This record gives sequence, C-alpha cells and structure tokens, in this order.
Amino acid sequence: MTLIKWRDSYSVGVEKFDKQHKVLIELLNDIFIIVRENQSVDHLGLVLYKLVQYTQEHFRDEEEAMAAANFPKLDEHKAKHGKLLNEVTTYQKRLEANDEKLIPEFYQFVREWLLEHILEDDMKYKLFLGTGSTTPSGNTSG
Repeated sequence: MTLIKWRDSYSVGVEKFDKQHKVLIELLNDIFIIVRENQSVDHLGLVLYKLVQYTQEHFRDEEEAMAAANFPKLDEHKAKHGKLLNEVTTYQKRLEANDEKLIPEFYQFVREWLLEHILEDDMKYKLFLGTGSTTPSGNTSG
C-alpha cells in the first residue's frame, strides 16, 4: 500500500470534479496514514466523518451537473452513489462498535471504490460534459 498521487489520467475533464476528486484522494491518503501508523478507530472516526460529508457534497454536485446536461446514464450513476453511501454507513456502525479490523479493511474498500469509480464510472460523463462544461457535447457513448 502506498499513498495515491493524482495523475492526469484521473481527470474527468470537469475542473470542479477533478478538484473534488483530489480532495477525496487526500482523505483516502489520510486513512492510509492511519493504517500505516496503526492508529485507533478514534482517529478513523474524524476522517470517516469528513469523507462522508465531502462525498455527499461531491455526489450532489455531479448529479446536478449530469441532470442539467441530460446525461443518459444519470440514474445508473446515482444508484452507484447510493450504494456507496449505504456501504459507508455499515462501516460507520462498525466504527461505533470499535471494530479494530475496520481500519485496513475500510482503507482497501475506499481505495478500490474511489479509483474504480473515477476511472470507470466518472469517465462515462467525461466526453458528455466536456472540459468544464455542463452542456451536452452530443456524444452519448460510453
């Protein structure tokens, strides 16, 4: 496991969302440090709270932009966002129960989900939303 560094290949072509993805990666790296330094679930609690709050804001922004652009896969994308938030709620409950196994498991879960979501799901709107635009480009493939 290593810290994740932003790569240009992670860019979805919308500056606002790229910036938000960078913040999410920073929060993921904060979780990695907690794992690496074998910190307690108490340390994870604060980062998890920030991650949930910021993720909800990011999802809302993405969904609003996709709706404004009539993105054809909006419902599918929203469903994936909802699934993630449900899974994170399960981790929050385990955190409240002081489940020490949670820390490395949660890191792996968030790492895999975040990178997969950006590189696969979010890339589907890259061409549709254009480079920072929230209007359709006419390309609905992907």
